[in-house]
Amino acid sequence: MRRTHYAAVLAGVAAALAPSAVQAAPATTTGLLGTYDFGRAEVIGQAGTEAGVWRSFTVRHGFAGDDLTVTYTPRTEPYRTERLVYTAAFDAVADPQAECREVGADGVARQVWVSFRCQTGFVPSYTLYVR
Repeated sequence: MRRTHYAAVLAGVAAALAPSAVQAAPATTTGLLGTYDFGRAEVIGQAGTEAGVWRSFTVRHGFAGDDLTVTYTPRTEPYRTERLVYTAAFDAVADPQAECREVGADGVARQVWVSFRCQTGFVPSYTLYVR
């Protein structure tokens, strides 16, 4: 009896101290990333999926623009390397710099990524990089 009790206590202590599979695997979250110009949420959502910064996305068309909802794993640590999410060109969006900054800031605010930068390209275009 004593040996069984001792084994049960040890098993309980080991289970409490060892990280479980639930604790080890980060949970995913689904939430609104932001509202963007008509047609842009679809482009941003697809690009973010291809870049691997979120698992899936949905777009809801509204009166003020398109809502982009994403499913992602919240980040508190930056990615090891910078990830290119998407490039917005002047002929695709009225103000690509403003859109890049808005999407970048929305991602930081919701912990989709830890930091971002917008790099200007030619003609002008802006590319969103995240960490």
